[in-house]
Amino acid sequence: MALTVFILQLAVCILAFPMYLLNFLGIWSWICRTLFPHFLAWVSVIYNEKMASKKRELFSNLQEFAGPSGKLSLLEVGCGTGTNFKFYPPGCRVTCVDPNPNFEKFLIKSIAENRHLEFERFLVAAGENMHNVADGSVDVVVCTLVLCSVKSQEQTLQEVYRVLRPKMSSDNQWSADKDESQLSRLIRKSRDSPFVPVGIAGFVAVVSYGLYKLKYRRDQKMSIHLIHMRVAAQGFVVGSVTLGGLYSMYQDYIRPRFFNVTKK
Repeated sequence: MALTVFILQLAVCILAFPMYLLNFLGIWSWICRTLFPHFLAWVSVIYNEKMASKKRELFSNLQEFAGPSGKLSLLEVGCGTGTNFKFYPPGCRVTCVDPNPNFEKFLIKSIAENRHLEFERFLVAAGENMHNVADGSVDVVVCTLVLCSVKSQEQTLQEVYRVLRPKMSSDNQWSADKDESQLSRLIRKSRDSPFVPVGIAGFVAVVSYGLYKLKYRRDQKMSIHLIHMRVAAQGFVVGSVTLGGLYSMYQDYIRPRFFNVTKK
């Protein structure tokens, strides 16, 4: 077994060696920055086909956040090739931010295909440092598939907070000064994933009951009693996780497909 593991590790090292070498020579980053936009331009076509209905739903109310002029000022962080442009409302003023300058030619092509937008500028910058965007200058900030790749999510969100206007103009007015409290966040997450608090509560209940019954174990060995308690607690958690997974599948796939067919 040890020999097999060693051979697999050696194979991985051999396969990865060219990348380590190119990175050491300072070439790997340049290759990635040059080739990644071409790869993303190809993948984004497939991705947009799969996510078109969801994106239309998510971006359907963007115009409600427009400023007093009626024109929506939108900043897209990590814009890539501009795959979201087709879903933005007509007349929207778009500013794009991306740390890779090689995306610019793809953005120009995307803007040419989406004449309903007003393209303002493309800034080469990371989400953590958008100093070229003025404080409180945009109505909406959009970032899709970005926060998983930034160096600091907290710093990126602080920049988003900085560039957004303090208040949005809509029937459902939102203020940047009002943040979600820890309790409300916990309640919201519990509603989204109800089996998580059930699993935690069950685990605590089983462990508490096991410790309470510890002094009544009679001739049973301590180790046996603790093993039974651990198995029961783990079983409750695993059962809750399984039910939670099935519930998520029902919510995300089964219910929309079979019970909300007529919903537009």
